[in-house]
This record gives sequence, C-alpha cells and structure tokens, in this order.
Amino acid sequence: MKSDDEIMAEHLLQGARMLARACPACGCPLFEQKGETTCVVCAARQEEARAGEASSGEAPGAAPAAAPSPASPALPGSLEAELVATLACLLERIRDEPDPQRCRALMRCVRTGWKLLG
Repeated sequence: MKSDDEIMAEHLLQGARMLARACPACGCPLFEQKGETTCVVCAARQEEARAGEASSGEAPGAAPAAAPSPASPALPGSLEAELVATLACLLERIRDEPDPQRCRALMRCVRTGWKLLG
C-alpha cells in the first residue's frame, strides 16, 4: 500500500495541480487534472479496496461498514456505496495515523458515517 505522499507525488508528476482546498473525508489536498477536481488519495484507496475485493472477495477495511446495508433502505445504493468506500478510506488512514488527536478526529468521522448507514 502506498503512502498518501507517494500517491500525491505520482499525480503531481503526471501534471495534476494541487489545490488549496482539502478533502472533507481524509483531509488531504484536492487535485485538479483535466478540469476535474478529485481527492487522489481517497480515489487510490477506493481502487485498492476494489482490487482487494476482486482478489479476496472482500475489502479488508470495508467488511465492518458493509454490515448495515440491509437495515438502511433510506439511502440510495450509490450514496450507500460511496459512504462505505469513504469509511474504508478513513479506516485505512486511522490504521496508519501516528498522531492520536488526528486519529480521534478520524474516528469521530467513522462513527458519524456508521450512524448514517445504520
């Protein structure tokens, strides 16, 4: 798994422009490439999760977040899938986060997302 810095460096080398705004999900800077603004870190984490699902049948960080799916018919499928992917991204960041205060803030975000799913 690549670090956030490695992911961002790759996109800078590919010509993407780092913006002053931060991703609301992970806190990393947003990037603009070919007129599209995205969080390259969340996108890379989601791609890793999809690759993990394809090879092992399930993403390592997404298993706990996927459990409430049947109990939440109020969320549209695409919104629910995006929320699950965001939770997986947040869980990955928490696993690698050395700062306890940032870890606590990320855990609050996970708790909020979990409540939205449930």
